[in-house]
Amino acid sequence: MRVTLQPSGASFEALPGERILDAARRLGFDCPQACRNGNCHVCAALLVEGRARQSGEVREHGEVFTCLAEPLEDCVLHWDGVLAPGELPLRKLACQVTLCQPVGGDVWRVRLRAPAGKPPRYHAGQYLLIEREGGSSAFSLASAPHEGRDLELHILARENSAIQLLEQLQRERIARVQLPFGDAHLAELPAGPLVLIAAGTGMAQMHSLIEHCRAQGFVHPVHLYWGVRRPEDFYELPHWSEWKTLPNLYLHKVVSDLCGWDGRCGLLHEAVCEDFADLGALSVYASGSPAMVYATLDALVAAGMDAHQMRADVFAYAPR
Repeated sequence: MRVTLQPSGASFEALPGERILDAARRLGFDCPQACRNGNCHVCAALLVEGRARQSGEVREHGEVFTCLAEPLEDCVLHWDGVLAPGELPLRKLACQVTLCQPVGGDVWRVRLRAPAGKPPRYHAGQYLLIEREGGSSAFSLASAPHEGRDLELHILARENSAIQLLEQLQRERIARVQLPFGDAHLAELPAGPLVLIAAGTGMAQMHSLIEHCRAQGFVHPVHLYWGVRRPEDFYELPHWSEWKTLPNLYLHKVVSDLCGWDGRCGLLHEAVCEDFADLGALSVYASGSPAMVYATLDALVAAGMDAHQMRADVFAYAPR
């Protein structure tokens, strides 16, 4: 029997006679539960559709205790606090600003430290929201999960909102953030080569992915394509020199507009297609503007890539 959860939309299959909580936990869901005998009410859910048996009684609606209830047919439950496999809870943290430093190309490197005893939980490649005067802004995490309390952001300071945010961080020395967000992450490492495609400060997300791969001992090749409009738009990365010595990491800087330098020129997808005659075995991650990401997707699909091989947060927040 299929059990579908609201409000998340996640679902799982329960075996005949299996209790809902047992099925969810067997399949890797993180569920609120304590006593497992229906006394604490922690695992309570609302049966919206379908029938379930609890303590010998068949129920068609109303509250059920998932540690006792067995679905008799496909069911829909409103069950708060359940996390699907790999999903992490959203948390709000007030972080200390430990570094706010320009690194070239109008980009600032910002380091935050979460409170002691509250290490942030996120997957490599996810992003956070940071409160600013009048709203909030999203920034990819350039740090990787193994760095514990320390978080890193790369902020392009060309628009007034970003400039004002940097002034706020330097003035208050506190950043109020919420995390994690984003589906284009590495909760699980792929079983083959990675291609990382970043435009501008989209490099922050790729920085997180590369550092995570290093920490996890990832043995497959990783190909990074970092694109900007002009050579002076590249900014300093703290681990670039170390990356150049790694045997399975291949670094490509690509300039699109002004090609007066000794590196590669053109569009990012052109560079990828030049390097790979066969795109079939690659896991591709892309970060940049919606226009850049969709143009890259279309070009790589035309070159033989399956669209499902590519992941990008743009697909969720700016669906085409």
